[in-house]
Amino acid sequence: MCARCAQLVEKLQQYRRIADRVGDKLTTAALDNLAEQYAAQKLAMHPKAEERPNGS
Repeated sequence: MCARCAQLVEKLQQYRRIADRVGDKLTTAALDNLAEQYAAQKLAMHPKAEERPNGS
């Protein structure tokens, strides 16, 4: 994992932890939106790393 991806994963985990603790729906939705944006950035940087072989 590259350094930028490590930063994105750290931010994702941070926002998800905060969202789990907050009871306000608007704040939770905003944090979920930020987490989705960081996940999309990570996927855009390394699209093949997220793909899994279809061996099921």
